[in-house]
Amino acid sequence: MDRTYRKLQKIGGSLVISLPKKWTENYGLIAGASIAIDVRDDGTLTIMPKLEQPSEVLQDEIILEADQYVIWELLKKSLSGVTSIVITSDKEINKTLKKNIRRYVNRLPNTEVIEETKHKMTIQNFGYKKIPTKKLIQRLLYLVANMFEDLRTGSLDDLHDNFEQLRKFYFILVIHIRTYLRTGIYISTTSDFTPLEAMDYRMLCEKNQEIGEILEKFHITEGVLDYYKETEQYFTGIMKAFLNKDDKLAFLSWLKKDGLFRIAEKKMVNLEHDDRDNLNILLRIVQNCKDMAALI
Repeated sequence: MDRTYRKLQKIGGSLVISLPKKWTENYGLIAGASIAIDVRDDGTLTIMPKLEQPSEVLQDEIILEADQYVIWELLKKSLSGVTSIVITSDKEINKTLKKNIRRYVNRLPNTEVIEETKHKMTIQNFGYKKIPTKKLIQRLLYLVANMFEDLRTGSLDDLHDNFEQLRKFYFILVIHIRTYLRTGIYISTTSDFTPLEAMDYRMLCEKNQEIGEILEKFHITEGVLDYYKETEQYFTGIMKAFLNKDDKLAFLSWLKKDGLFRIAEKKMVNLEHDDRDNLNILLRIVQNCKDMAALI
């Protein structure tokens, strides 16, 4: 990062500074061009070129042929904002293709198969761009919290369903963050965060996703049940810290990891082989939780 110092000048009743020449040339800025200025909570200012999001002309409906490429076309059209996608075929659409279409539709948030006949499937896309980025993160955290409970109570079907939802919303979150970091444009009209926050959100959700992947394959044994419950409580505390923007709770959660590791070390001595393996898996979750706490 290059730092440039400028002296404030007073023109009329306003204080002004000149912008670095190289920076203005890189972005093709001239007199009269617009820039965006973010006022940060820590007192700093962030100045960036004001990138106008190109206006989009979205199609209300598109008809696709039920061929070998239809799933790829379905994903492209759905993500581009087409609200109604009709898949048709002169012959009966085979069951395998229908199953694959439903599977991919289920991975897209706010997208549902609303009509299905032998020769036609209609998919309604309610628009992922309308989902605020921070709402996506909140949804991801709650899904993992639900997975902890599903596993503890033996609700394995719910565990699998929540994991599929987790994959779906994480996929969209990545699109939001990548688009913003690459272009400076918020993909959701209600998003508002800095590049540094965007990177932190991406890493936090990546750790959250890894926890979900561990839980989806995990089997609780009696020897680690108590430690599993402590791990669940640890995650819940970190989720609360993020949702409530509680820096103190986040810091205390970050410190708590060492204590949980010490408890595991003492417990490990008296465990059977399978229980030790499970405890080591739970320690991976604990480490991910600590990493998440550092990003709040």
